[in-house]
Amino acid sequence: MRAAFGRARRRFGRLDHLAQAVQRYDRADGGRLAAAVTYYAFFATFSLALLGFAILGFVLDDPAVLHSVQAYLSQNLPGLDAAALREARGTAGLVAFIVLPVSGVFWVDALRSSIRAVWQLPQYPGNYLLRQVIDFAVLAGLGLLLAVSLALTTGTQALLTWLLHVAADRPDPVAHWLLGAAAYLLGVAVNVLLAVAALTVLPRLRIPPRRVLGPAVFVAAGLELLKTFGRIYVQRAQANPAYQLVTAAVAILLFLSLLNQLILFAAALAATSTRGTVTDLAARLPAAPGRAGPGPEHCRIRLRRRPVRSRRTGPPRRRR
Repeated sequence: MRAAFGRARRRFGRLDHLAQAVQRYDRADGGRLAAAVTYYAFFATFSLALLGFAILGFVLDDPAVLHSVQAYLSQNLPGLDAAALREARGTAGLVAFIVLPVSGVFWVDALRSSIRAVWQLPQYPGNYLLRQVIDFAVLAGLGLLLAVSLALTTGTQALLTWLLHVAADRPDPVAHWLLGAAAYLLGVAVNVLLAVAALTVLPRLRIPPRRVLGPAVFVAAGLELLKTFGRIYVQRAQANPAYQLVTAAVAILLFLSLLNQLILFAAALAATSTRGTVTDLAARLPAAPGRAGPGPEHCRIRLRRRPVRSRRTGPPRRRR
């Protein structure tokens, strides 16, 4: 069995790449790293949700908006009340502004160190204070990128929804299929952009596009599957009142755990690729283009051995 698998690896390069990525992920103990990242990501997600609820509370002053949001929450998150969110906007916003930066920096630190561990690079490069400042800047940049991506996605999906309503007057299944496919591809494109940022900006690596694009598409496709199964899980759990108490927390933890495992395995795919040269921006060291990735063996300075001269107390011996 092993001999047949070895022959298949030698014959098919993609299979060999996948096998090496699995080995790299296993050697780095990716499951344990993903669990550690999930711990910090849960608090960051909780703080981000509080901030979103606070912003939503200020928007809910309009009765029409309040009615629309309440209808949406009743279908997707039946445990939330729009009126209660409006009343708690002040406290939620204060807590979010205090907790979100701290938990967000811890999340960035955990994910960055985990990805660099998969790459077999030093997990905490540089000065501590400078590293914290850079992590906060990365957090702010990712937050801005996420906000812009969500705004573009929401606007485009609203346009596509309007086009679907227009096309509803003219029953054309091809048009409906094309518009639905366009909305799905838009979501995948946004996920690919965010995945590229997570695989390059967070670990501070300069990776060629041809090397990072495949792993980013892998993360985006996995994220779409997670969202699909997540909706099914929430809908099934709503039918049982006993599950409603823990549905939200368990769903968030499970989603974050699987997502972090996807990201770390994508990092293993990028680390074991042979395309292009990767540069560690934290150390300004180029990585070798070999499949082993830019591990410590590629960043090590080779020292030449000097011939050792024996110390003799007497005069040198003459050769006969």
